[in-house]
Amino acid sequence: MSRLEILRLHPEATRRVLRIATPVVLGSLSFTLLSVVDTIMLGRLGPLPLAASGIAAVLFQVIAFPLAGIGTGVQTLVARRFGEGRLQVAGVIRSNGLAMALVLGIPLIFLAPWLARTLAPILSGDQAVVDLGGVYLQYRFYGTIFVFINWVFRGFFAAIGETKHQMAANLVITLTNIVLDYFLIFGIAGFPALGVKGAAIASTIALGAGALYFLVAALLPRFRTAYGVFRPRLGNRELTWPIIRLSLPVVVQRLVAHGAWFAFFFVVSRIGTLALASTNVLRSLFNLPVMVGVGMGTAGAALVGQKLGAKRPEEAELLAVEATKLAAYAMAVFGLLFLVVPIPLMRIYTSDPQVIALGHTPLIMLGVVQAVAGIVLVLTQALQGAGNTRYVMGAEIAVCLGLYLPVVYVLGLHTPLGLIGAWTGEYVYWVALAAIMIRKFRRGDWKSIVL
Repeated sequence: MSRLEILRLHPEATRRVLRIATPVVLGSLSFTLLSVVDTIMLGRLGPLPLAASGIAAVLFQVIAFPLAGIGTGVQTLVARRFGEGRLQVAGVIRSNGLAMALVLGIPLIFLAPWLARTLAPILSGDQAVVDLGGVYLQYRFYGTIFVFINWVFRGFFAAIGETKHQMAANLVITLTNIVLDYFLIFGIAGFPALGVKGAAIASTIALGAGALYFLVAALLPRFRTAYGVFRPRLGNRELTWPIIRLSLPVVVQRLVAHGAWFAFFFVVSRIGTLALASTNVLRSLFNLPVMVGVGMGTAGAALVGQKLGAKRPEEAELLAVEATKLAAYAMAVFGLLFLVVPIPLMRIYTSDPQVIALGHTPLIMLGVVQAVAGIVLVLTQALQGAGNTRYVMGAEIAVCLGLYLPVVYVLGLHTPLGLIGAWTGEYVYWVALAAIMIRKFRRGDWKSIVL
């Protein structure tokens, strides 16, 4: 096969991927606007709220998003059962996933104040950042249960190809957040001006609105008839243990990935508060193309699971490759924007010239690596969709601990490069993971995994 043939998109496969991926991408982009809106509005209050909310949001993700990995286990298993035509079993898996979400999420509501007090001191050496970040963390932890519920439903609807509900839920979350941010951050229409606290409250309420939408959608007659009502069967080992077995490696992988991302922010906080504010802007910009890759990866994972369940592994491979190419090409477009107009993009978030000057070069650097990141995001999820979650976990641990964090630490704090040196770690991370994932995917042993 020629190089041109490898790079070429195949119309039929592209349509099948985009049918599932487009609602996910649009929904994910709208969901990402939740943090974008927070960042833009808080940026109007100055570098301190921007820095505090940014690093606190990353620490929140370290706690919440790994545990939300149960959604990946639900998606992988539901896609297999969907491909096999066992829809009632898929419904029980969904119910078990929701029961697990409640078991994990309810204690965190009561632990929220303690967690915030305990974790806030590690946010920064700047006490003002610690104080604001602690407030943000407390009110975000109140909504952790909604994160878990949303991810379980996202996994379920993606697995059965009904991704329009994921898009609709994300739109509900985004619109709710935008309205509440405006009122609660700035104190509009008689509401108190709560600043960072208002942003956290808005995000928590918005996630609750998304969870409510998913619940209502799942109770529509056609889903209730095909998949049954919510009747968990946690005592059934055959329906519960596979979710745990598949999800635990995802939990560890996300814990390492988000923990490394927080460690990156921790290093940047030692460079300075302005560098931290600039990094929060870069994080928000980077999240936009990442969500495109995640959306394509969600489609790839769902299709891989469905086709393996239907005993069509070659078709699973074809669709995963197509999703990978689509993600790489789409993210390359974002990368071009980062390269060509970095300063105007940063000015969307802040008018502070020092924050913009610090982030200018790292944003250009991020532009170069976008297509590679797209490859990683899709192949990682495709392998997880096949049930190979332990391999992905091992790769994440090896790259983060063996390469990424040492590069960030040494170049960020022990060379004159500073912020540029810290962001150089992104090159190492994405290139190394791309090489590992491509090699594993080409071996093809994931096609024979039995779930």
